[in-house]
Amino acid sequence: MTGDAQYGSASRTPLRPEAVPAGTNVLIAGPGLTGKREVLLDLLGAAPDPAAMLVTTKHGVDRFREGFRDRYGDERSLQFVDCVSRQRSMAVARDTAAVSHVSGPGDLTGIGILASGQLYDWYRADERVRGALGLHSLSTLLMYADLRRVYQFMHVLTGRVDGADCVGAYALDTVASDPEPAARFTQLCDAVVDTRQTDEGRELRVRGGRFGPRSWTAF
Repeated sequence: MTGDAQYGSASRTPLRPEAVPAGTNVLIAGPGLTGKREVLLDLLGAAPDPAAMLVTTKHGVDRFREGFRDRYGDERSLQFVDCVSRQRSMAVARDTAAVSHVSGPGDLTGIGILASGQLYDWYRADERVRGALGLHSLSTLLMYADLRRVYQFMHVLTGRVDGADCVGAYALDTVASDPEPAARFTQLCDAVVDTRQTDEGRELRVRGGRFGPRSWTAF
């Protein structure tokens, strides 16, 4: 069974993540509590090869690890850049083979070094690894750095994802009173997955890509 087939069977949204081309950057945008984390976990399995890294700026590693393992078992590996543990605890969080730490969500330099390093390792492997890089969430980064700085950070990161023929997925909480962040980050991405909550439940649509429904669809 190919990696794409494994992924397709694990998807819990109306997306067809096996159709996401290598080198694609996807923005997942919607109000809070509209399923962006679930969409992100699905897209992390979209890479042609079973390798993924997640930058977690909002929640601890365990929540994402369990969700990812629930979908894929041990068939796909997930590494982390943990931006929360050292900020929340007086104890020093130790780096492991699976989890690297930075001081907090405001350490864009540290995040960039670790994420870019992983992309470089995948690219330079004897058999190039076309993995997936996720970030949850851009909204937290914007609490610690202004929009211009986060935009510059994302400009570099999305370019490196593209250059490494990997898949990038980035979650953003949208606020109706401030549409600028979504508009700016959309410029850097190849496609957008919009999410929303209605009286009937959660819905999503895909703009700019052919890996999911173009009209609002329940999930």
